[in-house]
Amino acid sequence: MNIRLFGWMIGLVVTASLLSCQPTESAATTDGTATANATTGKIVYIRIDTMANQYESLQEKTKELEAVAVAADQSQNERVAAFQRDAQNFQRRANSGQMSPKQMGVEQERLAGREQALMQDAERTRQELQLGQLKLQAEFEENLMTVLNAIQDEFNYDYILSYGPGTGVLMVNDANDITAEVVKRINAIPMDGELEANKTEESSEEEAPAAE
Repeated sequence: MNIRLFGWMIGLVVTASLLSCQPTESAATTDGTATANATTGKIVYIRIDTMANQYESLQEKTKELEAVAVAADQSQNERVAAFQRDAQNFQRRANSGQMSPKQMGVEQERLAGREQALMQDAERTRQELQLGQLKLQAEFEENLMTVLNAIQDEFNYDYILSYGPGTGVLMVNDANDITAEVVKRINAIPMDGELEANKTEESSEEEAPAAE
């Protein structure tokens, strides 16, 4: 089993939002990096790869998931190695005539069961890790859209685009880059493994009166 969790964040594309608004005034920061209120037009952008790399809570959760994947790989490899040793030992005993046909049949059945269990465990672990990865991505997208919605409402942007590999945006003006502002705001939102929609649903269930 070979589990890989790298590279998925880079390809994430943020859907552009369109709202009626008024242009904002330009104001450069001291270090030359534009913030959310430092643009001259209605169209701004974020660098999605930078967003993912600088979102501290996302990086922490990703490292935790990667550690689980590494541990799962190690455990699976150890079990596979033990199975292979037992299978080779069985082959030697069978070839040397140390086992009766009945014993050989029982051992073959036992080894086949172990092999099947190894395959099932590997697939289950792969699915669990993939689900964890998808949950991280979903929560990242939710938190990012929360920040972008607040920024768009605050500064009346028509569009907030995603710029980076595979996004389709070929050229940009650095003055319209609001990545630093978005990073600052999203880092104030820790990732807890739950989506807001799920929290709201659970809260509603808890508050609902019991049926008489």
